[in-house]
Amino acid sequence: MKRLFFLLLGGGCHWLASAGAATANAVRVQWFGQSFFQFTSSSGAKLVIDPFDNTFFNYPIPKGLTADVLLVTHEHNDHNNIGIIGGSPLVCRSEKGVGRFDRKGIAVTGTAAFHDESRGAERGNVTVYSFEMDGVRFCHVGDLGHLLDAEQIKNIGPVNVLLLPVGGFFTIDTGKLDKLVAQLNPRVVVAMHFKTRYTPKLPIAAVEEYLKGKPAVKRLGADSFSVSKAGLPAKQEVWVLEIK
Repeated sequence: MKRLFFLLLGGGCHWLASAGAATANAVRVQWFGQSFFQFTSSSGAKLVIDPFDNTFFNYPIPKGLTADVLLVTHEHNDHNNIGIIGGSPLVCRSEKGVGRFDRKGIAVTGTAAFHDESRGAERGNVTVYSFEMDGVRFCHVGDLGHLLDAEQIKNIGPVNVLLLPVGGFFTIDTGKLDKLVAQLNPRVVVAMHFKTRYTPKLPIAAVEEYLKGKPAVKRLGADSFSVSKAGLPAKQEVWVLEIK
């Protein structure tokens, strides 16, 4: 039975204007560059987070994407281009996405956080989104700029797959990434928001800097992967996607 949107905390999500459907054996995760992802459950429910425009880089902007849930971690142009997403998604934008909600079996929690270490005084606020699809717990921290406190960690809840910005400069300092990962203790860390050939002018680090000394790294050589609860690795791994 399909579940309707139900707001438990004080968020401000709203509907846009028919969401497409797709099937997969597990949750399919597609990366479009920077922090822009689409997640598709085995039932075809779709969640999209942080769609970008071409203000800061040259990643191709995908066409024809639809969503049932559309999340924006904060209001910067490389995270909030919601106009390219079709269907009739439930849209949760930045601070208005703080709270808990559920649509089409996708249970989402938005946790208030900051883009910097000065409680937002430099770059503003961000919303960290944790959500569950097919029994897999994902967490996308957006452009988080600091380590989490105990209340934030509790609100985020268990994390199986962490989408982590590893390029630094605009996000949490690269020297603190391991501490952040330890706070959330995921089975899989998916690197995002790092320097590639599509971001020649951004002063962010390449993924190799973060990978130094990591014992278990998988370079997937593709821009997507599928993951199931039963298929999670027994020990923590870092997965690196590639936009060709």
